[in-house]
Amino acid sequence: MLNFENYESTEEELLILENRNYKSCSEVNDNVIKENGILIKEEQTNSVYKREQKVLITCIALSNLFQYISWSVLAPFFPTEAARLDASPTQVGLIFGIYSLVQCLSSPVFGKFLPVIGARFMYIAGYFLTAGCNIVFGFLDKLDPGLEFVIFCAVTRSLEALGTAAVLTAGMSLIANKFPDAIGQVMGTVEVFVGVGLMIGPFIGGVLYEIGGYTLPFAVLGGVMLLHSFLLLFILPLDDENIRTKSGSYLWLLSIPGTWVATSAAFIGAASVTFLDPTLSPELEKFNLTPIQVGLVFLLMGVSYGITAPIFGWLSDKYNIPRLLIIFGCFLSCVGYLTLGPWLPLHIPHSVATMCIGIIVLNVAFGSSIIPTYQDYLGTVTFNGMPDNMSTYGVVSGMFMCAYSLGSFTGPFLGGLLVENLNFGTASSLLGFLNFIFAVVMLIFSLFEYRCGKGRRKMICTSRFNHRTDGGQYQEITYCAQ
Repeated sequence: MLNFENYESTEEELLILENRNYKSCSEVNDNVIKENGILIKEEQTNSVYKREQKVLITCIALSNLFQYISWSVLAPFFPTEAARLDASPTQVGLIFGIYSLVQCLSSPVFGKFLPVIGARFMYIAGYFLTAGCNIVFGFLDKLDPGLEFVIFCAVTRSLEALGTAAVLTAGMSLIANKFPDAIGQVMGTVEVFVGVGLMIGPFIGGVLYEIGGYTLPFAVLGGVMLLHSFLLLFILPLDDENIRTKSGSYLWLLSIPGTWVATSAAFIGAASVTFLDPTLSPELEKFNLTPIQVGLVFLLMGVSYGITAPIFGWLSDKYNIPRLLIIFGCFLSCVGYLTLGPWLPLHIPHSVATMCIGIIVLNVAFGSSIIPTYQDYLGTVTFNGMPDNMSTYGVVSGMFMCAYSLGSFTGPFLGGLLVENLNFGTASSLLGFLNFIFAVVMLIFSLFEYRCGKGRRKMICTSRFNHRTDGGQYQEITYCAQ
């Protein structure tokens, strides 16, 4: 049913409604459309809207599953194969690390132009590129050993990262657009498939490598993703008519101090997660664990994260407390790392059992500190005046992915550096204290921003922006810090 509560009906508006020739209220959709300068609010039937939501979340969940299998599938065998082809450990590290670095650099660009290109096209094109790069990567062992192999691996991995950045940036924007009241819950659900992909990726890679050698894992995974990318052409919902707008402003975004909190939280969270990638396995091997037992410990990480991530997403949506959950997650990360290390003054015995406890605490903490970050980001920018549309979703997604990817690049490098020069216990303790310091700073800033519970204040550092109005015209808007 059309809603006229917020404005008075005029003859011109009624004429527009008559000309639209709607057969019934079920034909209307839930967007605000515009004709001849007049805004008309339309509603959409619940059955159609829910069906689109289900299709979208299924597409994004499966895409994330395959993307993160693709990211982790080479872990069990690639270092050995690369060494056979005369690649040094430093060059292998570059091939792994360049993935996150390219994502960091490209995500803001994709976020900027997402409203112009279209989220659906960017999503499918990025996924297709990722699938193709997987297939190509499977044939790089046929190249000459040495520099040629390393260069082509780095270039192919970089192109794959470009595709992944496009998919993740567009996917987060689509979630914000289609699930405005359940962003945290949907993000948490999608993260379950991320965890599953990271868990089963190395296992699938190892099995396929044993069966068919270097090429088979990439050929199988790339083929499945290629088929999925063609299916997305037919099943991924079309963009809304009003989804293509003027590009968002990163200057406007970064002029809001509250966004620095969310950006820092994404960076710290990603660095804390990936810190364990190069450091945990060697530490576990000191207890003479078999590869299967080490794999079970890594499985424990994915299970504990996958179970708790949707819960924190639900809590964030239900009670609208993303900032509190982020702060709680950072404090809990400190506890987890001090237990994992362990920190010597605590006099905790260093054993497999205590390490497993620390790992469980850490992955619960990661669910609390990472999942609500995107929701906090969106809530902060819209509260401070940015439009609640795809242009804002694009720049927020781009900046979030930039910070998260930079953290993913920094975490393994920092972990390897600290463990090499100190030891695992000291390195873990330092990262725990880093999370503690960040949590305290975020708590103090939030108390100031929310006036100690008396109401949130608007805070913008840059005073002027040009923003397109609904009529397509540009007006100058002045904002003052409060």
